[in-house]
Amino acid sequence: MSEVPNPIRKEYMAHIDKQKLSGLSIKKYCEQNNLIEHKFSYYRNYKPKPQKLEKPHSSFAPVKIVETKLPKSRGNIDPVWLAKFVKSVME
Repeated sequence: MSEVPNPIRKEYMAHIDKQKLSGLSIKKYCEQNNLIEHKFSYYRNYKPKPQKLEKPHSSFAPVKIVETKLPKSRGNIDPVWLAKFVKSVME
């Protein structure tokens, strides 16, 4: 999850070095370069947030979907079919 480039931040970051070299105060530099002073100060103190590593959700179990046809009889379920069904679910 990398940080998306922000064109405004990039512009202000370029001006920060220029302001230091100019010898002008932040207020004067911003006036001369049509910059917003509070944004200049914000980006001057800007520090990117550390990236968090996403952990896999260990509380979830993988699920395998298996197509199964139910027996057509309405009576008792065939034990052989039931055993095959349970085995396929457990895999």
